[in-house]
Amino acid sequence: MVVTASLSHMDTETLTPVFNRAFADYDIPLSLTHAELKAHLDAIDYSREDSMGLFDRGALVGFLLIGRRGSAAYDGGTAIIPSHRGRGLSHLLIEATAAHLKEQGCTAFILEVLSTNTRAKELYLKHHFEETRTLSCYQAARQRLVSLPTMVDIEESDAPFTASHRYPPSWQNQNRSINAGGYAHLSLRRSGSFIGSAASHRMRGSIAQIVLNDEYNDTEIMKEVIIATAQAMESKMVRIINIDERDTVLSSALDALGGERFALQSEMVRQL
Repeated sequence: MVVTASLSHMDTETLTPVFNRAFADYDIPLSLTHAELKAHLDAIDYSREDSMGLFDRGALVGFLLIGRRGSAAYDGGTAIIPSHRGRGLSHLLIEATAAHLKEQGCTAFILEVLSTNTRAKELYLKHHFEETRTLSCYQAARQRLVSLPTMVDIEESDAPFTASHRYPPSWQNQNRSINAGGYAHLSLRRSGSFIGSAASHRMRGSIAQIVLNDEYNDTEIMKEVIIATAQAMESKMVRIINIDERDTVLSSALDALGGERFALQSEMVRQL
């Protein structure tokens, strides 16, 4: 018999192989080392006490990993290993987690689902999640970007990233995630003038946020910022995930630079 139980006593080393087995055949497969999974969980404010597992005779066969910030909860990863799919266990897992979160004072349960994963999206709609916005994920070869001209200079700062974006960042791109996730805080200047801030991870090639002052927030300057940020990286690819559909300046700049939109996600919220 499969039962639900808190993951409060499960460490990330034990979780890692089950995580990789469950995500191996997804639309965008995942395979993380223990260190990579721990870094992801640390950055989303992972709460073991609020996370839920599916157990079959004591063995973990599915999970819903929760990040917690005040009264908001975030689904940092939900999956079931292939041998236990098709039994309706997703319904059990979602409802057990939602009930627990409500008991613990959460009022909003947030998640993202790939637009191509129509079955998962339909599942969440059945469980009273509502779509709030569409998020785009882009990538581009760093080698191509660094060959392009830019007039933007960047200076790395030790200060916490505190910029206020005109569009609310997704959970993984919020300032708390940036400051916990090893991202560098970059001050951006062009012709000597301060034009805004960015947060990037040199080794992963990830840009979490670019926040330009209003007078500089246009496609051409955004292109230069992306190029300058890429020049400071050491990765093969540059990625920006979860771009709000309203942020046309950033998406247009990435399109103009030959970036590939490799995924679309729906952000969904259930009020508890």
